Amino acid sequence: MKRRTLLASLGGAGLAWTALAAGIDSEPSTLPRGALRVVVIGGGWAGLSAARELRRSAPELDVLVIDRTPMLRSLPLSNPWLVGRTPERMPRIDLAKLAHSLGYRFVPAEVLAIDRIQRQVHTTEGHFAYDWLILAAGVDYDYAAWFGEDARATNQAREHFPAGFLSNELDLLKRRLDGFRGGDLVMTIPPPPIRCPPAPYERALLIAWLLKTQRIPGKLTVIDAGGGISRFTRLFADRYADQIVYRPHTNLRSIDPFGRRLSTEDGEMHFDHAILLPPMRASTLVEQAGLLGLNTQGKPSRWAGVDPVHLRALADDRVYLAGDLLDAVSPLFGHYPKTAHIATRLGSAAALQISALTRGNTPLQIALPHSICHVWLDADPVEQMRMEAQYRLRGDGLIVQSVRQHDNPQPRDEDLQWGLGLYAESLGVSAQ
Repeated sequence: MKRRTLLASLGGAGLAWTALAAGIDSEPSTLPRGALRVVVIGGGWAGLSAARELRRSAPELDVLVIDRTPMLRSLPLSNPWLVGRTPERMPRIDLAKLAHSLGYRFVPAEVLAIDRIQRQVHTTEGHFAYDWLILAAGVDYDYAAWFGEDARATNQAREHFPAGFLSNELDLLKRRLDGFRGGDLVMTIPPPPIRCPPAPYERALLIAWLLKTQRIPGKLTVIDAGGGISRFTRLFADRYADQIVYRPHTNLRSIDPFGRRLSTEDGEMHFDHAILLPPMRASTLVEQAGLLGLNTQGKPSRWAGVDPVHLRALADDRVYLAGDLLDAVSPLFGHYPKTAHIATRLGSAAALQISALTRGNTPLQIALPHSICHVWLDADPVEQMRMEAQYRLRGDGLIVQSVRQHDNPQPRDEDLQWGLGLYAESLGVSAQ
């Protein structure tokens, strides 16, 4: 499809969609009394992929998805939209309608607690028993790493300097960027793992493009706890030296979100506005449920302890894990990239494990995921790069990662086609 036609058909957030119900009745299945129930916590990429796979591979199961947000809003492809370079190109999905179309149930509710002894999920809309649980609740920000128990400082940072790595922050961050008229803008990049590792660098490049093309008298200072991605850091220096100050291997010592000051080992600085991305961690439900993994010192990590070959929670063989909340899966590289593509594969793989077990089969060795993501290297003319990660089991049972980067200097909406293809393949949603 040509670029003009594709963008015209996908021009807004109100994009029409249909469920791809191949092999699935359009009405929810009539289940026999006493059907085994799988509860999926999380209505994002991993949870919705798991729900769809369960309906395909084990239609006799009662599948329930719980999420506090009734609408899926996709984070991939959002950076160009944030700087006004594109419309919002990925459709927003009504989760109740999607569930109805594909034959599972959806409850919009806040999950308050998981009782693994009684096998119950406690929510603001009641209590739900399960035979199997798929926990796909994603990530939370670890503001405590900066502010300890100071809720007032946490709220100030969240409300005035949103990080934009949770979908409910996107509109606020866009308003903040649209209203930026100059001065010192700061972006923080925490230690890994984080969601979509190249996304902060892509965002920095696009903000620099915005400052340069709109002649906004300001600079973006990127304070990066890590060493960056070389392809991006070269572009910072080559194309946007007047707009970006990049400070790699720089640890934050403190942030004052009221006085708009921060300090590092190099000293203090004032900022006029900021995109404050704190360290990330698994959803707090993981800790509440006692499912955290252990780090190399034997202490609880910030992520869900998982059997990487079967996706079982290490602490409970009735709980399967999928998506961004997973702990490290290999001593060779650590975590899977926390990307939409990986999340869909993990969600489907967890569902297939449960499908096998409920039918009395032995657990499967999962098909290891792979990941593709498209990132922008410049905005006008558009340049993109495709990043691919592949995984395989080594002879000794360890998972091995290989990563490749492919420049795309003349893109023709390959990123959009990838995103819509992922919707169709994994979630059962097709744009019309």
